[in-house]
Amino acid sequence: MVDDLGFRLARVARQLRTQWGERLGTIALNQPQAAILRTLAGAPGLGLREISRIIGADPSNLRREIERLAKRDLLIVETPQHAGIKATLALTTAGEQLANEIEQLARVQMASTIDQLSLGDQAALTRVIAQLEVLTGITESTPENEKDSRSTSRVGAG
Repeated sequence: MVDDLGFRLARVARQLRTQWGERLGTIALNQPQAAILRTLAGAPGLGLREISRIIGADPSNLRREIERLAKRDLLIVETPQHAGIKATLALTTAGEQLANEIEQLARVQMASTIDQLSLGDQAALTRVIAQLEVLTGITESTPENEKDSRSTSRVGAG
């Protein structure tokens, strides 16, 4: 069973990504666009590079998506008044409304998948995913991750 764990993880991720893309299609967004809007809803005033780092996507690809969102009047690019200051992005009222719709879709996605797990399984999955994110370099190790890793190691060592 462990031999095919990587394949199984990839298959689950691919299926979740496909389902998420289908849900976003109902509001005429793709996944990078939704990620940009969700990020700005939680942290307005970010620049392209910061959003790229948070989302984990190439800045040149995000730049195209930002231009598309701006053309749809979902966000605005606030250009700096002084040289050397980065441009920042902010949601328009329509962008904020769409970000709220994205959050509703995310809740539906969670209700159809993760919420079907027991609370204990959800907690275990959260811990394991956090560990995998550190191991794969997605996130940096934090004291909480290290504590979770040690407690998991002790449990498995018995």
